[in-house]
Amino acid sequence: MKKVLILILTIFSFNSFSQSEKWENLMEIEGVKIDKTIIECGVNELITFRFTNLNNYNVSVMFYEEVWVDGQCKQDGFSEENYRELSLKSNEIISGSCSFADSFYIGNKIKRGNKTMVLTHFDLKNISVIIK
Repeated sequence: MKKVLILILTIFSFNSFSQSEKWENLMEIEGVKIDKTIIECGVNELITFRFTNLNNYNVSVMFYEEVWVDGQCKQDGFSEENYRELSLKSNEIISGSCSFADSFYIGNKIKRGNKTMVLTHFDLKNISVIIK
């Protein structure tokens, strides 16, 4: 009986932990909803995004990332290296994870040796949604 109780509590704790992601809505533009959450990947903390195509047709979403770390601009949100694009099928949802496959993320707290770099500001600029 004791083993069964421990097993049930273990399963419950894993389910509770896996459901702890709290998505926050950033915006909705032309039928695409963009949410963000913070995830822990090893010793680092990342802001990752979930893109939901609420349309009944395929779209491409394009934007530029502006990123400030420790009060300094690291990505200006205007150059080609800051450009991001993803394709979403009708009613498809793409969300980031620590696997980094099909993922868009920004470092929130990144450890490099003894130093921790902290995100001070980010923005998704010039977002556009194009019907495919």
